[in-house]
Amino acid sequence: MLTGHEAAAHGGDVTSMVLIPSISKRFPDTPLIAAGGIGCGRGLSAAITLGADAVAMGSRLAVTEESSLAETIKKIVSNPDLEGGSTESDTVYGKNFDGLYARVLKSNESVRLNARPAPFPVVFYRALQAARTMDIPLWQIIPGLLTQFDKIYTIAQFGAATEKLMKATIDGDFEDGVQFIGQSQGLISDIPSVDELIQRVVSEAIDSSSDTYDTFSSIRREATG
Repeated sequence: MLTGHEAAAHGGDVTSMVLIPSISKRFPDTPLIAAGGIGCGRGLSAAITLGADAVAMGSRLAVTEESSLAETIKKIVSNPDLEGGSTESDTVYGKNFDGLYARVLKSNESVRLNARPAPFPVVFYRALQAARTMDIPLWQIIPGLLTQFDKIYTIAQFGAATEKLMKATIDGDFEDGVQFIGQSQGLISDIPSVDELIQRVVSEAIDSSSDTYDTFSSIRREATG
């Protein structure tokens, strides 16, 4: 799996446009699945041309009828004209939210949380709450704080983020929650069924590839006289 910088949540440092051909050149015999910034047939076609064997479209598939993502968030992502609606520019990228560099849906809350790291007492308290929710014994957490503070603090930040993620993803609370999303949200303008989406993406990819072939065939004919 190759995850470009455009991706939701914890993407890589390099954009898909560079990452895919770079890795496919180094590992020509390894099947590669590309993710990050792919949300339509043209993206699929481009990824295959760059050297990928398949694609993952997390943000695009999250905004489908069958997805369990909260309907409020689906509507915000798919309709930029709504209050709080989003385009490809409406994401926030930083590490102060959950301790790792991550891309989230832009909102007043996500901007606030990414502005500066949360104080350790707040992070620790929220992490303990998350640990209880996930039935993780406290004795597995406390010793680590004394011996591997930096690592455990990062993990604690991630655990502390759980509540905010659940508020958005499950409850649809855009005001107080935080939603992982990729820049491909700018390509999302409807909430189709998964079958309808896949059929559309494949059809678009075929048409796009055909158009590209025609373009370069024309250039070749002109170049050769």
